[in-house]
Amino acid sequence: MKGFTLLELVITVSILVLIGSLGLASFVNSRNVRLFTTSAQDVVSVLRLAQAKALAGEDNSVWSVHLEQNRFSLFRGSNYAASTLTEPHDLPSAIEIMNINLAGGGPDVVFKKIDGRTDNFGSFDVRVRNSPTQVLNITVEESGRVYKSGPSAPPSNTRILDTRHRSFNLGWTIQGTVAMTLTFEDPPNPNTIQLVPIVVFMNADQTTFDWTGTVVVGGQNQTLRIHTTSVTGSNTVLSIDRDCRQNNKRMNITIDTRDIATYEANCQTVTVGTFGGTVSEP
Repeated sequence: MKGFTLLELVITVSILVLIGSLGLASFVNSRNVRLFTTSAQDVVSVLRLAQAKALAGEDNSVWSVHLEQNRFSLFRGSNYAASTLTEPHDLPSAIEIMNINLAGGGPDVVFKKIDGRTDNFGSFDVRVRNSPTQVLNITVEESGRVYKSGPSAPPSNTRILDTRHRSFNLGWTIQGTVAMTLTFEDPPNPNTIQLVPIVVFMNADQTTFDWTGTVVVGGQNQTLRIHTTSVTGSNTVLSIDRDCRQNNKRMNITIDTRDIATYEANCQTVTVGTFGGTVSEP
């Protein structure tokens, strides 16, 4: 029986080494994805815990989270260095926090007592070290709401990207209503008012409403879409799509005389009006 030649053995071993290397790389990559996904969720959970403690007025104090490249820490009070109660969480060696871009310029998110809001809104990244693609962005809103998204953080000195839909389950129907009024504020200039006739943008059987438009306010375009996902004789689910890259003015929405919602100029804080029902972010 003819045996293997030296060349054939070298080729076979090389192929096995290559397959092994590819398998190892795939395993490491998969492990890193799991690690940074879990780490990002851990950071979000601790931020939400800090807000919950502040909302509850625990220890009659504000509660905060301190961010570092290799760890994040829950602490009581607004001064990390002076805090007498801290709870550090070390990140796995392959994971890091980067691109911290918070209002005020520091690494701390401080949640206020009772209302849970923060002056340190903004965003940061949790990522696999030296990886431009394995990134999750954590956003902290002025309202105190915290959520994660991908793939990366917005650049410094730009508005925080927020293209999520907000759905308002009104609890009443817009069938038979006359007009939607959008009131944009541009102090010290007068308000800019956009009237949207309901009947013009409703279908024939009044089960669908869909309006998209651009309103010029103080020389700047404000572009948004307002539409329904459900209209019945007793209820309406209204969806408002407002991208921060295309909106920077405070805006109030009413239907006839019913107050639906007010969007602040920062584009992230939304106050639900008396007739805005319940809001969700699908």
